[in-house]
Amino acid sequence: RCGVVCFSSNYELYADMSNRVMTTLEEMSPRCEIYSIDEAFCDLTGVRNCRVLGDFGRELQDAVYRNTRLAVGVGIGQTKTLAKLANHAAKRWQRQTGGVVDLSNVDRQRKLMAALPVDETWGVGRRITKKLEAMGIKTVLDLADTDIRFIRKHFNVVLERTVRELRGEPC
Repeated sequence: RCGVVCFSSNYELYADMSNRVMTTLEEMSPRCEIYSIDEAFCDLTGVRNCRVLGDFGRELQDAVYRNTRLAVGVGIGQTKTLAKLANHAAKRWQRQTGGVVDLSNVDRQRKLMAALPVDETWGVGRRITKKLEAMGIKTVLDLADTDIRFIRKHFNVVLERTVRELRGEPC
């Protein structure tokens, strides 16, 4: 009537595809933490000693595609928050990145963070964004560079951890 078509969900298919993706990641990565049906964090500690991380990310991407025919974005960073930021960039600028972004280089991290508004930070919602922007914290880089004591005083430990993670400190 209004040009809307409804389809039912196929949860069995979603679960099967998710299992295939996660199995592929686990076969290639030292340790994987399955975060949700379509998201995982892989610990690449030690991989950088023998591989270029961006190349390894492309190999992960290719293996997932080969095994599932699903295109995935790969974000690489020292912390989960940086990896999420990298993955966001990999998807947003897919044509330029090929779907893989490695933020293990600090200069590259800072360049990306300067280009993204603070609300692109994992865990920063509308209410916190409004408060941050009112305080002059407008980009992800502004947030990363904010004094931890200031964050602790005006927000909570969760945002403090986020800032620490943006600085490369796993929390």
